[in-house]
Amino acid sequence: MVTKPKLRVAIIGGGRIGGLLEDETPPNRFRKPHGHFAAYQTVPDVQVVAVAQRSPERAEMFKKRWGISNVYTDYRQMIEKERPDIVSVTTQAIYKAEIIVHAAEHGVKGIFAEKALCCSLEEADRIYAALKKNKVAFNYGAERRQHDGYQRLREAIAKGDIGEPKYAFCFWLSDLMKHHSHSLDTISFLLGDPKPVWCEGKLILKGDALDPGNRMGPREGAGMTQRPLPMPTLDTKSRKFIAPEGMPFADPYLDFSRIGYDNGTEAFIFPLSRATDFEVHGTEGRAFSWDDGQDIRVRSVSKKKGGGDVVEKTIRPSGLSPTVNTIKDLVRELQTGERTKGNIDVTMQGLEAEFGLAYSHIEGNKRIPLPVKDRSLYIPNH
Repeated sequence: MVTKPKLRVAIIGGGRIGGLLEDETPPNRFRKPHGHFAAYQTVPDVQVVAVAQRSPERAEMFKKRWGISNVYTDYRQMIEKERPDIVSVTTQAIYKAEIIVHAAEHGVKGIFAEKALCCSLEEADRIYAALKKNKVAFNYGAERRQHDGYQRLREAIAKGDIGEPKYAFCFWLSDLMKHHSHSLDTISFLLGDPKPVWCEGKLILKGDALDPGNRMGPREGAGMTQRPLPMPTLDTKSRKFIAPEGMPFADPYLDFSRIGYDNGTEAFIFPLSRATDFEVHGTEGRAFSWDDGQDIRVRSVSKKKGGGDVVEKTIRPSGLSPTVNTIKDLVRELQTGERTKGNIDVTMQGLEAEFGLAYSHIEGNKRIPLPVKDRSLYIPNH
């Protein structure tokens, strides 16, 4: 029996999601392994051969934690020398577009990119073109799409357990780009990935009523410390989001917003400071995930003469972690040609809505048709 050679994997970004979060307490919300390095170790078809990390401190941390000595400071050199089949891109979003395009143009066959994907639709278009031109498989790190509980919730909605879906709701106070990339993708996934055709929304900027004043930035340095990351301001004349002094990030929070899809469904985002909740309401019931997937149920109302009976089903997630599922999904495309659940076409739909909401705020909360015509708006995020 001939054994197939393992797919060679390189990770670009030896930070938290690259692998250093595996020892964090309290435990992550989703089943471990969560970080990329640990997740790859559980997939028999792959082998991590190298890691690229610009910071010497982080590189040393990664070496000690995972026992890997083949660590580069230049990802280009790593790709050239190691010739990986798959690259994981776990850097901050301000660097991702350049890295993904380079990898796609230099022989990489599959890319697993964490969110947020990029900082502008201009960058997104370049990523899309490079992946398509070079026929590179792609999977996005919006992990609920790869979570067993959300997958079964989507299946229940698709088979009509709540009748015809009408409205989706997300309750979460968080960043537009860094974290609502997750929520908009989850809403789309639960609704069956319809095409977004319009959006209208409002952002939370420095000094606004919902500005929490105490959000924290990314973990930095060997101590993985966090600095306060104040809200950005908006220069209405230049139409630019201005980062807090001394910081590179200008990612606002998302206020109440709406998205309309081509099948007539609508999504509503409510800025409530609590664990992330999702609901989908249909003509004969509702499906929901409360407390960030801790409580997942489908509530159906049967149409019987004389009144309806309520039937409720609880979904208890099982199986592999979302990160492992994302990797296996990417490997499956490379081996069989079956496209990933988080392919670039689905990812682009979410990005159109994200940036559309920012444009809506700039235009005085007007309804913005999608896709967005102006691709230049830049929102630096981590």
